This record gives sequence, C-alpha cells and structure tokens, in this order.
Amino acid sequence: MDAIDFLEQLGRNARLRHAPTTELERVLAASGFEPSLRSALLADDAVRLGELLGAQPNICCLVEKPDQEDDEEEEEEDFEDDEEAVRLR
Repeated sequence: MDAIDFLEQLGRNARLRHAPTTELERVLAASGFEPSLRSALLADDAVRLGELLGAQPNICCLVEKPDQEDDEEEEEEDFEDDEEAVRLR
C-alpha cells in the first residue's frame, strides 16, 4: 500500500478516520512508510505531505473585474481626449 492508497482507505473507513492517534500510529508503523511520511500524515500536514509525494503547488490565477465607476471615469477621459483632438484639428 502506498500513501495515496492509505489516504483513500482513511477516507472510506469511518472507524479509521475517527481512530485515536495511537491507532493511526500503529497502522502507519505496520504500513512501512518512511518516518517523515508517517509524521506528516499524523500531523495532518498537507503541505509537507504534498512535498513528500511530489505534488505540484497550488497556483491560483485571478482576474479582477474593474468597478463600474472606473469604467465611467475612463469613458469621460476618452471623451475629453476626443474633444481636445477635435479642437486641435
């Protein structure tokens, strides 16, 4: 069993999911996982667990919609620029 299989089993098995730490320690010790992996699982350290398993970091890309007020100001500026361009001709 690898770490992903263990996590899947942990999610499926309510008894194991709600087991005391000593029970989890016993199960993990019997699994043969490396001590660093066992400690990350017991500490519920998702970041460290991801590092140990070679997971890519989560990247979030956001696009912010400009406020309506900003759009109106830009339109007024564009209108003023157009008026100035017409006067210069």
